[in-house]
Amino acid sequence: MDVMEAIYHRRAVRRFTAAPVNAEALRSLIESAIQAPSAINLQPWRFAVALRRETLQRIAGAARDHLLSHMQPGSPFLRFRSMLVDPACDILHGAPALVVICATEAEQQAAEDCALAAQNLMLTAHARGLGTCCIGLARPWLNQPEGRRLLGIPAESVAIIPIIVGEPAETPPAPGRRTPHIDWIDGTD
Repeated sequence: MDVMEAIYHRRAVRRFTAAPVNAEALRSLIESAIQAPSAINLQPWRFAVALRRETLQRIAGAARDHLLSHMQPGSPFLRFRSMLVDPACDILHGAPALVVICATEAEQQAAEDCALAAQNLMLTAHARGLGTCCIGLARPWLNQPEGRRLLGIPAESVAIIPIIVGEPAETPPAPGRRTPHIDWIDGTD
């Protein structure tokens, strides 16, 4: 698939078929992820992968409950409260796989490097017919001791980008994009 086609047609998928994603396919996505650039070539990432339905349901429920019990006034998550209070709410959208990209360095650029790796993973998944979606709602719980233990995330690492992966049941339409604001510093308009 042409890279421009992947960039312009990849979507956040939140409905998946029941088809499993095999470990070899996920390993291939991770191999693409680590081709991302990283500051001074630190490659400050590690990956935690969950495939078992029971584990994914446990993560979804625990992450939802954690958000509800720790939501502060003014939190950007408040807009999701009405969805989260529903016990049937699955913040992982029934996806058959979860890949959590973790930063292994405390340096600021480590999170940025993980974001670059995430983009590579998501574009590669799209090119291979798989759907993905970043699930920021899961991140707070994944960085709690219980979440870390469940996914084997060491204390010195930080969960940065949880990404669900699976065969899309549907592909949503493209959202509109605002015209970018560009400040030309050399006088070009």
